[in-house]
This record gives sequence, structure tokens and C-alpha cells, in this order.
Amino acid sequence: MAEDDMPEPMPRMDQQMREASLWFARMRGPDAEEWRPQFEHWLALGATHRGAYDHAGEIFALGRFMAAQSEDERQEANDNEASGRRLRWAGIAASLLLTIGIGGWIAKVELPGLEHAPVQVAQPKADQATERQRYATQNASERVRLADGSLVELDRNSELFARFSTGRRELKLERGRARFDVAHEIRPFVVLAGGGSVTARGTIFEVSVGRDERVIVTLLRGAVDVERPSVIKGTTGPTAVARLEPGETLSFAAVTSDVHRAMQTSTQLQPAAVTPEISAVREYERTPLTAVVAEANRGSATSIRLGDPSLGTLRVSGRFRVDDADQVADRLATLFDLDAERTKPDEITLRKK
Repeated sequence: MAEDDMPEPMPRMDQQMREASLWFARMRGPDAEEWRPQFEHWLALGATHRGAYDHAGEIFALGRFMAAQSEDERQEANDNEASGRRLRWAGIAASLLLTIGIGGWIAKVELPGLEHAPVQVAQPKADQATERQRYATQNASERVRLADGSLVELDRNSELFARFSTGRRELKLERGRARFDVAHEIRPFVVLAGGGSVTARGTIFEVSVGRDERVIVTLLRGAVDVERPSVIKGTTGPTAVARLEPGETLSFAAVTSDVHRAMQTSTQLQPAAVTPEISAVREYERTPLTAVVAEANRGSATSIRLGDPSLGTLRVSGRFRVDDADQVADRLATLFDLDAERTKPDEITLRKK
């Protein structure tokens, strides 16, 4: 082969992109919190570092290896070995390095077969806020991959809006329930629901807006700050902020437009929803699940049993009507992703899925 016909050598990979790809993999891995101080330091070195990190996230989101993602996640759910999880995230890094090494052109083309991938991908416009994206489900749940690499599992009969900008990732859950597996990066990830908000940077949590006009937030991994609405005459008053730890749940009454108008005409804070008689309602704050179950069992003809004793250590926060064991069991199953099985006519057993 003549020298002129020799293919040009592949250009040397940009060092920042190499570092960005490795940080992206680390911050989506099982040891993300351990890496966070070093990651924040690296990201603060300059705008080019942040740009490289965002670009790595875009490449990941575009689904070079997304077709295998669903199977990987199913296997991970049944794999408790830390080494298996670390190998998976090492694969993310390798895939990103390979993609960036061939020039990063994949970020600008549509990949063949992507339309058959099990996850939708929201694609932002470069260097500006994305248009408002709407996701809605009816009779089936749906999994959505956002442009930053975050994964949203939208339950049936749910509606979610998303808008990303250079400084903020904002979503609004209008109805239903959604689980958010948030990609680690510098921009805060904020979910608005019922007049309150949940802020995270890299974690897994669930938010639901029920027909009873209550918002329920459950943290599965990491940490989130929950701001509950507090509206008084003509203004928005000081919000109550709570930091949740894994396994904790917090609920609050949604502030609807009608309630908001009523509050603005009163000098006192009015309740956002009518609650059952006070004798049957209990307010819990980081209470062991066993205590909640015990109180529900005392006031109902149906008893709740725990199929796994370890469930009793889960911490429950929120308001429950304890004279209805069926309702308590359903709420706990929803909050902690459990199975509620009626094992006897007068007994409900809660088990891990």
C-alpha cells in the first residue's frame, strides 16, 4: 500500500474528555459518595471541565450501549456482589472512552436501532435550556432516559414535565408516581410536586402525587432535601426543609391552585386537605415500621405481618389513618416498594419484591 493511501492515525484523545468519562462512570457507580469530594474539586477547576463532563453525559444518554442496559439492570437487581456492580460501571467508563476516542461523533448522529431501545432518550439543545418535555402514561409504566443520563421510571397514569438549563435540571410531577435514578453532576436535580420540591444531585428516590392530594417522597439511596409548601397571605412563607436518609419517607398535603387562592385571602395558614377524624390519624416522624404496624393492628380487624423482620427497621414519616390496616399496608407497600399479600382473610403480609 502506498504511503499516501495509508489511513490517518486516530487523533490523540483529549485528556479532559478522558478524565470526564472516568468521573462520569465513578459518579454513577456504587462508590459515588466516596468520590464526591474529589469530583467536586475536579469539576471546580474550570468551565471546560464541566463542559467535558456534560459531553460525556450526552454520549452516555444517546445510548451507545443502552440496548443492553435493561438486561444489566435486571441482573444487578439480583446481584448483591459489590464486585459485579463495579465491573458494570467499569464497562460504562470503557464504553465512554471508546466513544470519545473515535472522535465523539456519535453525539451528533442517530444510532441505528435506537428506536427499539427499552428507554426513551430526551435530547437537549446545545448551550441553552431544553424545550419543555412532557411524558405521560396511561395503562402501562414507562422508562425514560433524560439527556443528563438520569433514568425515570414513570408509573401508570402519571404525567411528568422536564426542562433542563445550564444551571438547573427541573422536573414537575403533575400526577401519579415516578422513580428517579439521578445522574451525578454539578447542576441540582429538582422535582416539583404539589407546591413542594425535592432536590438531589445523584441519588434514587420516588415521588408520588395521590388522588388524596398528598405528596409522598421516599428516598432509596443517597440524600435529598424536601421543601414542603408554606403559603400565607399574599406571599410564600418560609418553607420547611427536611433532609431524608435512605429508607425514610416524608409526606405533605399538596397545595392546589384553589387552596393557594384561599390561603391568600386569610391571615392564617389553612389546611390544604380535609383529614379524617383526629382520633384515627397519626403523624409519624422517622418512626420504625414495626411501631406503625403495631398501632394499625390494634385498631383494625385485619392484622399486618412482616414477611421479613428486617423490614421493621425501615423509618416511616408521614400521616396515616391507623384504624384501616388495609390502607396502612397499601401505603407502606407503595412507600417502600413491597408486596402486600392477603395471606388470610384477616391478615396481610408485607414482603420484599
